[in-house]
Amino acid sequence: MNVVTAVKMYVTKMTEESGPGMKVLLMDKHTTSIVSMVYGQSEILQREVYLFERIDSGGQQEPMKHLKCIAFVRPTKDNIALLSRELRYPRYGVYYICEYQRSN
Repeated sequence: MNVVTAVKMYVTKMTEESGPGMKVLLMDKHTTSIVSMVYGQSEILQREVYLFERIDSGGQQEPMKHLKCIAFVRPTKDNIALLSRELRYPRYGVYYICEYQRSN
């Protein structure tokens, strides 16, 4: 299995496990580049992902409780702190947390 297929399978699994409904994909710098390399906009829309957010974007944004949030981040110290802050002050209705660990 090649890398593109593996990433597509993982994103498909994440979106299917979150169930039907509009979703936001919350990513870090690294996972953003991975997803953007393997998915085109129309392809990811078919998975009901309508919004992409960076976990490190900062700033206050309006709550969107009608969206399900799939957090796809590396388990780094900074990302865990940012994710903790996000969950302390949730902007989305439901959260699904998926981690990315690079294999050597």
